Amino acid sequence: MGSSKNGMVRVPRLRCPFPAAMNPHADGVHRETVEWAEGFGLLASGESRRMVRDTRIGWLAGRFHPCAGREELRLISDWCAWMFLRDDLADDPAYFRHPERLAALDAAFLDILSGRISGEEHGPFGRALRDLRERLLPKVPGPLWLRRFLRSVEEHFESTLWEATNRARGVTPDLATYVRMRPITGGMHVDTDFIEVTSGIYLPPEVRRERVVSTLTEASNNVVCWANDIISLAKERSRGDVHNLVLVLCESRRLPLGEAVAEAVRMYEAEVRRFVRLEKELPSFGPAVDDNLRRYVWVLKTRMRGNLEWTYESARYRVGAASP
Repeated sequence: MGSSKNGMVRVPRLRCPFPAAMNPHADGVHRETVEWAEGFGLLASGESRRMVRDTRIGWLAGRFHPCAGREELRLISDWCAWMFLRDDLADDPAYFRHPERLAALDAAFLDILSGRISGEEHGPFGRALRDLRERLLPKVPGPLWLRRFLRSVEEHFESTLWEATNRARGVTPDLATYVRMRPITGGMHVDTDFIEVTSGIYLPPEVRRERVVSTLTEASNNVVCWANDIISLAKERSRGDVHNLVLVLCESRRLPLGEAVAEAVRMYEAEVRRFVRLEKELPSFGPAVDDNLRRYVWVLKTRMRGNLEWTYESARYRVGAASP
């Protein structure tokens, strides 16, 4: 693994063998998401407006959900914007060293999303989240889906609180813990839930929990998250954030940075190969379910490739950009 003239380790360009796809509504939806965030007062400065614009959130939604209708894609795009801005809020000095404040804020957000409170008293973020809930409810496939979705959001909030607590205590997580937590901190379970909303793909709970299916989903989540970690390494090093696969490998295995990058790339490529192998092992559940399962696997493939394309084209993971 070579080094550049300024001493920074070169990160190789990652590859993904799956097809790329883009939702035709992505450009228009992206512009509307920027306007939505601005309209709710989520963008307090010109800098934050540029961040949302340059992050190309509509493109992220479009690459993750290429078959979604315009209305559904707009909902996903706005949701991603809200989540990114909420994560950036967690990096604010008022919360960065005070995990208990972040926990109280997230508890209120869960109450809003669950419909227990209106959100009016929680400012722009509360009102925007209430809007997202009101637009989501008519599209919910059923009460079981909503329960699962709320649980996924709660787990994501808890995982970012875990990160905040680590930062406050100066703790670097061990490798096994980090690998287990990373898809949750990355919001992958939330996005997986959204596949049913955007694509009309329903998999019975017993199918989703089947070993090969669940492991296939796990591998795809790892591919997405580890690609983000590798590509965003320079930015996270510049911020002093240790929640990155490469930096965790440095600490856990006492590796020099260049060797840790190479190991992270090997792990990424191994997960891609694991996904390819597992797809060939999928059992049959009958014609109707098998058709939905094939469509689900296709979405996972386009999401892995789409994440890679978006991460390279977005400003979010460049040094000097807003916090991931």
